[in-house]
Amino acid sequence: EIDTKYERLLGKLKEFFKDHPKQKVVLFAGFHATLNYLYERLQEDGIVPVLLTGHQGKEKYSIIKSFEESSEINILLASEVASEGIDLQFSRVIINYDLPWNPMKIEQRIGRLDRIGQVNESILIWNLLTGGTIDERIYERLYERLDVFQRSLGDLEAILGEKIGELTSSLLSG
Repeated sequence: EIDTKYERLLGKLKEFFKDHPKQKVVLFAGFHATLNYLYERLQEDGIVPVLLTGHQGKEKYSIIKSFEESSEINILLASEVASEGIDLQFSRVIINYDLPWNPMKIEQRIGRLDRIGQVNESILIWNLLTGGTIDERIYERLYERLDVFQRSLGDLEAILGEKIGELTSSLLSG
């Protein structure tokens, strides 16, 4: 009867949409049952979602187009099928309802919004966790992995960012 994680999500969404009613939000979850649950609960609470899982097949791009163009649909509930090969730079907020063990999966999710064509100055990333649960352990483990990576190789953005910027500038300027 009481789902504190969902209640926290609902509260954050309502607060966000009150201040930014036209913004689009992308929520990732790893399990289809979770996405279906969120779809039903959000509808009951007056938030209009659209669902994108691997089950829609070729409808994937029409679902994304309707999400982008509809003034009524304000949240895309997506499985990992949406973490690769699609552009969602018209969205500003990404929610990780659950966290995958692999930090690259999170990077792929974020990469759907944080890309060339992003109209906002910055994107917001919300990671929902419940303390004392597997969520918290995954979160801590992800940070450990990212810290090991950064200590071993340094800040890749500082290393690669300047070079990629030069290449992009060169490519676009002809």
